[in-house]
Amino acid sequence: MAFRDHKIFYVTFVLLLSFISSAEAMDEDTNLLVFEDKPAREAVVETENLEVKLDPSEVKESVKDFDREAFIREARDNMNREPSKEQIEIWNGPRNENDLVKVLQLNDSEIASFLAKKNAFLNKFAKSLAFFRLSPGKINKALLELNNRFYESSHTVSRSNTKMGTVMFSLSGGLALPKKMVEAMNNRGLGGYVPKSGGFVYLLGFGASFGRKVDSTGKGKFVFELFMDVERLKSTLTGVAEVSAAGTYGLVFEQRPDKFATQKNSVTYGGVTGVFRQGPNQFGWAASTGMSFPPGIGAILVFQNEATRFYLFRSEGLKATLPALAMVKTNVLSYFRNLLGGKNQIVNCSHVF
Repeated sequence: MAFRDHKIFYVTFVLLLSFISSAEAMDEDTNLLVFEDKPAREAVVETENLEVKLDPSEVKESVKDFDREAFIREARDNMNREPSKEQIEIWNGPRNENDLVKVLQLNDSEIASFLAKKNAFLNKFAKSLAFFRLSPGKINKALLELNNRFYESSHTVSRSNTKMGTVMFSLSGGLALPKKMVEAMNNRGLGGYVPKSGGFVYLLGFGASFGRKVDSTGKGKFVFELFMDVERLKSTLTGVAEVSAAGTYGLVFEQRPDKFATQKNSVTYGGVTGVFRQGPNQFGWAASTGMSFPPGIGAILVFQNEATRFYLFRSEGLKATLPALAMVKTNVLSYFRNLLGGKNQIVNCSHVF
C-alpha cells in the first residue's frame, strides 16, 4: 500500500484555497482571472513571475465584445497545432470540429460565459502546476485534456448557476479486462464469458460540497451539502485490477433546479489527469490521493463508471433540508397508495435529473 499522486493533492489544495477566497465573487461576470500584461484572448502563462489579478471590468468587456467569427477562425487555425514545449498555453478554442459545432449552438453571451469559466479554472490550474516546476510540455498536456473535457460539457458549464468545491472519501475495488481484449473476445464468439463492461468496479463514497448558487436575478446564496456516491463500471480502456481507499478534492459546475434528491452522471478516471464527472446538469474535475493495491496503479488506469449521487443533507442560506429522507418518504407513501389502490405500477415521486 502506498500513497499515490501526492503532488496532485497539493495542486488541488491550492485550487480549493483560491476557490474559497473568491466564493463571495462567484457571479459569472466577476470570475475571470486576467494575467498581468497579457491579453485575455492569448491567455499565455509564464512559469516565472506568475501574477494573477481579478479584474471584473475586463470580464464584462470581454462578454460585451465577443466576436463569434474571430473565435471560429482562431479555433480552426489551432486545431492541428501542437502545444508548445517552451511556454505554458491556455487553449481558448476546442481541438476538434464536433466540439466546435456543439459550442456554436450557444448564443454569444453563453459562449463568452463558458470561456470565462473555463479559462478561469485552467489559469488557476496552470498556476498550481507551475508552482511545482513541471516542464511546460507536461503542463500543456494536462491543460489540453482539461480543455477537451470542458468543451464536451460546454452547454452545462455555460448555463451553470452553481459552483461548488467538493471533498470526498471513497472505498473502491474492481477487476476488468481492457476494452480491446473484450472486443477481440466478442469477435471470436467468447463475449458471453465476460460482461459488456469487461468486468466490474464498485465504489462507495461519502463527501461534502460547499459553494454558491446564483438565481435568475443574479443574487447568490451559500450552499452546503452532504452526499453519498454509488458507482459501478461502465467501460474500461486499460483494464482494472485494484482495491483502494482514496480522497478526492475538486470543483464542480452545476445547472441545478430548486429541488432534487439525486444526480446521475458518468465519472471518468483518467489516471494522472484526474477524475472527470459529467452529466446533463453537472461538470466537475477532481484529483485523488490515497492508498491502493497494487501500489500506485491508479495513476495508469483509465476507465468510466456509471454514478448516482444521493444528497443526504442540504443547506441553502438559512434553509436546511434532508433530500434523501424526502425521497424515501415519497416513494414509500406512493408504494402504499398504489398497494391500497390495487394498482400494479409503483409511481416514483423522487426529484431526479
